Amino acid sequence: MLKLALIFQDHMTLQRGKPIAFWGTAGAGDEVSITVQNMTASCRAATNGCWRAEIGPLEASFQETIQIASGDDSVFLHDVQVGDVYLAAGQSNMEFYMRYDADFADEMETCTNDDIRFFDYPEVSYPDQINEADYGRNFGFWRRATADQLQWFSAPAYYFAKTLQARYGVPIGIVGCNWGGTPACAWMSEEAIEEGGGGLYLEEYREALADLDPETYENRFRTDPASWRTEPFADAASVMLMEGRILEEILRGLYGDMTPPPQIDFSAMAPPMGPKNEKRPCGLYESMLSQVAPYGMRGILYYQGESDGDAHPELYATLFPALIRCFRRLWNDELPFLFVQLAPFGRWMQCVGEPYAIIREAQQHTADTVPGVGMAVITDIGMELDIHPKKKKPVGERLALLAEKIIYGEDVLCEAPTLLGMEVKDGQLRLRFGNVGTGLHLAAHTPDGAQTHPARLGGLTLALGDEELDCSSIPATADNDTVILRSSEIRKGRITAELGRGGWFRINLYNSADLPARPGRLTTNEGVTHIH
Repeated sequence: MLKLALIFQDHMTLQRGKPIAFWGTAGAGDEVSITVQNMTASCRAATNGCWRAEIGPLEASFQETIQIASGDDSVFLHDVQVGDVYLAAGQSNMEFYMRYDADFADEMETCTNDDIRFFDYPEVSYPDQINEADYGRNFGFWRRATADQLQWFSAPAYYFAKTLQARYGVPIGIVGCNWGGTPACAWMSEEAIEEGGGGLYLEEYREALADLDPETYENRFRTDPASWRTEPFADAASVMLMEGRILEEILRGLYGDMTPPPQIDFSAMAPPMGPKNEKRPCGLYESMLSQVAPYGMRGILYYQGESDGDAHPELYATLFPALIRCFRRLWNDELPFLFVQLAPFGRWMQCVGEPYAIIREAQQHTADTVPGVGMAVITDIGMELDIHPKKKKPVGERLALLAEKIIYGEDVLCEAPTLLGMEVKDGQLRLRFGNVGTGLHLAAHTPDGAQTHPARLGGLTLALGDEELDCSSIPATADNDTVILRSSEIRKGRITAELGRGGWFRINLYNSADLPARPGRLTTNEGVTHIH
């Protein structure tokens, strides 16, 4: 009768240096013991059979065997490592499999690191669904970073783990808990949604339920192959989307030799909102996130916000900090929270990038005001016509740089250049930045290979009063903490400078840690400057 929660398996990585929880089920009232590293902890199962015990702190280790016993039942877990464990949460850009990464082929050549482990919780939209299909074939077990397993890893999380494992020499474990296309409220408790001002999501969900025919809904859910996410690489159209194929190829995959309709409403293909929809408020908080909490963690990685940009972006400024508090409450631990700011983006399918500026601003405010939070900026590696940037190595490495400072206490520059001030003088506009390290530089290309002009400031818009200037023709130079722009058109008066405006742009300004500048906006009028 002794049973462990799904996450406790052979090859797992446990968190070092703090008490860690084990949990599962046994006979009502039965005693359960856990033995590892010459320590034993025990507890007694409740009347419903549920048990939970804490043991540790454990020391870093590359090979452990753990025994869990209850009466005559014993479970042995083999090839267990102890190091640092991170949750990888969010939507498709965190889920993003290494198979689709721009550097996948190169990584395959050298990927033999047994000390990086990855557990991917199955994408189930309600708790019982995990028992209704064969999720265990591809999900819900620990993988090692070897060439035959690499395609299944979250790309941002893999590069994060690879960097830290090489830097600190301890095992790194990643727990994937993510789902493409999901809004923040799907990963939050009802209390947290209300606390974050997201009551509109709850209201819309209640209205959808009121209009729902339960039998029709259930029949459609049961017969829709998309309801059962057990074989992510078997859906040809989905694979082509993630690979960045053009729409014509995707339509051929969907319709074959048939002629597709002149206009396709992709949102109409989505399943209706209801009690088994993965986007519903609180749904994945219950069916996925709560199933891996409170597994011992060192910190949280998070890449999400695109779906909130498509719905109610104005709510994200209060909803996102509430999500962070919600995660920390669930673990009962003020875990460091490292997230990725949304990349520049123009248009993809039926998504448009303009509302993402609101999300980026909310993310910046959160990074600036919430303790224990770090933001990885990727204003240089977006794709104008694809919501999924394919170059995830800089994403993971920048998250790792944040961890080096925030979690490991290293004296490193991990913040992006931040626009702080502006001065107009003698036909020059001088933009001053913080977080520059030993100095700024303008790059001729970005990490994804895009060409940029080393004498222009990419992503900049300038307005003199109501007149917008053509920044592509204005020479720019970087000098220590300042970017100097020279033009006869620049004169005193009301000037607005905006770096990273709207949906699509590409910034080529970097600090000495090779981190690109984050979006910012300043207005100056006769020497008085306002930061927006």
